[in-house]
Parts: sequence; structure tokens; C-alpha cells
Amino acid sequence: MLTVLVSPIYAEDPSLIGTLRSRFPEVDFVGIGREAPFPPAVHQAQVLLYGGLTKPVLSALLNQAPKIDWIHTGTAGFDWLMVPEVEARSIPISRTLHAMDTPIAEFVMATMLAHFKNLARLLDAQQRRAWEPPMHGELFGKTLGIVGAGSIGARIAGYAQAFGMRVLGTKRSPEPQPGFDAIHSPGALPMLLEASDVVVLACPLTPETRHMMGYAEFQQMKRNSYLINIARGALIVEADLIRALNEGLIAGACLDVFELEPLPADSPLWNIPSLFISPHCSYRSPQVRARVIDEFSENLKRYLSGKPVKNTMRHVALGY
Repeated sequence: MLTVLVSPIYAEDPSLIGTLRSRFPEVDFVGIGREAPFPPAVHQAQVLLYGGLTKPVLSALLNQAPKIDWIHTGTAGFDWLMVPEVEARSIPISRTLHAMDTPIAEFVMATMLAHFKNLARLLDAQQRRAWEPPMHGELFGKTLGIVGAGSIGARIAGYAQAFGMRVLGTKRSPEPQPGFDAIHSPGALPMLLEASDVVVLACPLTPETRHMMGYAEFQQMKRNSYLINIARGALIVEADLIRALNEGLIAGACLDVFELEPLPADSPLWNIPSLFISPHCSYRSPQVRARVIDEFSENLKRYLSGKPVKNTMRHVALGY
């Protein structure tokens, strides 16, 4: 019998692991804890449904699970899985492609609307009992630049076009796709920054993209533009963003991700009025984990029938 290890964020919910057991009665699904000791079944397990384990715990688990030959992650990226054991054993890894598209895209739209409709100013005025009607902006006719036209970026693009926005994107393979008015290669980033009223970072963190947004890039953006990062914190040089916001190079920013998480209480980022801080929660929704189970189930069917699983890492050297 095939043994599948189920990470605690799925195993602790009876409805989720129960769904897997009802769909695959011939498979033994074994829940694991958030740290060692692990159940004896790990020694015979061949598959791991990953989520919520730290890298040291994942390494410890894989050292006790020598037969694991496939890992599926519910995370948007593969970086959480890149431990020495995975690389040394060349364990195939796949991810859930669309589970987080909707909540993250909705978060981005909410953030843009909050900025253009002055919600922070309205709330401040309400708290002061002051009748101060601001002049609002509109999304209609604005240009949205999405750095990373993957599944999340594409969902954002579709929503933005519904609001009448012009949408530009960058992607390693810049072929046309729905939702975008134009997609360019990563080398066109300066053009995208200059043209966009809102810039959304939705690309993976790689050696090429680490610290891709520094002071020079903020200088290329419009002075009334807005930056949103829902990808990885290390895409941005945070000190340069602080400088750019303090100098008024851009109108504001929303960060849902940070180079160091949780964000330390003494970080200067907390003190910038034009910066909206979100504690890496844009993806959080009650529906996400059920979507992970559905996409994992489809891949498990392929695994059981001897077919290649879908949504595997395409660029091992780049980590996505």
C-alpha cells in the first residue's frame, strides 16, 4: 500500500484528510506533527504533501524517510522546499498552481482601490470626526504593470482589465496571454516601471530577481505611482524603498512580504505613513486548503497511474 505523509496544516483538519481518504481508499494517509518525533510510517512513505514545516523539520523528516520520491507543496513557490536533502536526492517536487490565485488577486485589487479611494484618509477623518471629502482617483484608464505574468499575475490581470485598466506584464517567456495588453521579457522592466501607475511584484525569488527593485528602479517609476509586493520580500532593497518613500519618489507602497519575517518591531518600515504593511496574509482564505487538496488529488491520480505529475519545477537552477 502506498503511504502518503500529510503535513499538519492538512492532517489536523479532519475534513481535508478525510477527503483524501475517501477519494483514495487504497492509499494510507499518515498525518505528521510540526516537529519530531515522527510516526514509524515515515520510513516506508513514498509521497509527502507539504505545508507549514520549517526547513530544519523538513530536513529531519526526509532523513527518516529514505523512500520519498515525490513531494507536492501547497505553497505558491518552491523555495520553502529547497533543503539539501531534496537537492541531493533529486526528489521531484510539484506545487499547487491555482489555490492562491483568487485571494491574492482580490487582495491586490482591494489594495489598489484603498489607495485610489483614499480609505486611510477617510478612516483618519472619521476618527477625528472631521468632514473632509477628498478627491478620489480611478482605476479606469490607469496602467498596471505586473512583474511576473504567472498564474497569480494572470488572475490579477483579468480582474484589473475588468476595471478598465491597461495591463502590462513581464515574463521569462513573453508570449501573449489573456488579461494582458502586452507581455515583455524581463529586460523590459525599465519600460514597465516608467509606464505604470501601479506596479505589482508577482515573480519568484531567484538569483536574477533578488533585490531587483532598488533606488534606481524607484527613480524610474512615476512620482504618483504605487507599488505592491505580494511575492517575496527580497525582491526589494528595503532601505532603498524607505528612502524612495521618504523622498516622495513614489506615492506609496503595500508590502505583504518582507526579507525578514515576522517584521521586527524596530524595523523603520513601520514608521512610514505612505507604506501599508500586511503580515504575509494576502493568500489567506478558508478555501485555499481545500483547493490544495483538489489539485494534489489530481496529481496523485497521475502518480498512481504512472503518469508524470503536473506543475513541477521548470528551472531547477532558478528554484521555480
